[in-house]
Amino acid sequence: MKSAKLVLLAVVGVFLVLAVVQNLGLFTHRESLRLNLLVWEYETAPILLSMYFVGFFLIGLLISYFHGLSDRFKAKHEIKNHLERISKLEEEVKVLKSLPVQEESSPSQETETVQPI
Repeated sequence: MKSAKLVLLAVVGVFLVLAVVQNLGLFTHRESLRLNLLVWEYETAPILLSMYFVGFFLIGLLISYFHGLSDRFKAKHEIKNHLERISKLEEEVKVLKSLPVQEESSPSQETETVQPI
């Protein structure tokens, strides 16, 4: 499984390098971002498109990290609750094991007889 993962990662890496090399002109092109809000207009300095790609990729990583962070905290809290419940149940089992065993009274002969139909 590890070798298949490594091969897949290598193939993806080769395709990424090929895509960048074949489109080098696109990545070295400079562009600026403009924002027009009718009352206020803003334009950034020209930046390489590759920097935009890297920046938006990192923003996406941060968004997904913070989105998963809340799920991680919920899971951690749930695990803590389950561990507390397990320890309480183990204590209850220990208490029940320490109690003396009481033999059940065997049913008498009168109740065991089957009446004919």
